[in-house]
Amino acid sequence: MKLTILLSALFLLSSCQAGKFGYLRLNKDVTANFESCVVLPDYNYFYNGPDAQPNAILAVKKSYTFKKGLWKEIALDKKQLCDWMRMIEPDLQRAKYSYDGYTVYNAEAVDVGLWYSREDHATIKEENGELVIYTPINRVQPINYRF
Repeated sequence: MKLTILLSALFLLSSCQAGKFGYLRLNKDVTANFESCVVLPDYNYFYNGPDAQPNAILAVKKSYTFKKGLWKEIALDKKQLCDWMRMIEPDLQRAKYSYDGYTVYNAEAVDVGLWYSREDHATIKEENGELVIYTPINRVQPINYRF
C-alpha cells in the first residue's frame, strides 16, 4: 500500500515538472529598435490585438517553427511599424502600463525572439518541435460604465 502511494506521489510530481517554460527579459535595446521602427531581416513578425494598435508585437527568429495560434502574421516593413508607433505613443501618455521591449527565451534559455507590449509576461514553450507563445491578455481595457 505504501509503495502504491509513493509511486502515485512520484507520478504526480513528475507530471507537474513535465512542462518547461520560457520567459521574457526586459531589454532596452529591443525597446529602442521597435520605437525607432527597425525591422530586423532574420525575424518573422506577428501581432495580437487591433490592426491599428496591437496589444503585442512579436518577432520570432526565422530558424524556429512557430505555432501562430491567435497571432496574426505580417510582412512588417518600416512604414507599418512607424504607423503603429505613432498610434501607440499617444496612448502611452495616458496609460499606467507602458510598452516595453523584451528578449524572448525558450526553456533552455536560448534567445528565440523579441516582444514589444504593455504586458511583461507570456507563456512560452515548445510542443512537438514548434515554438508556442500564447497571446497576452490586455490588462489595460477601457471601462464602460452604464447608468
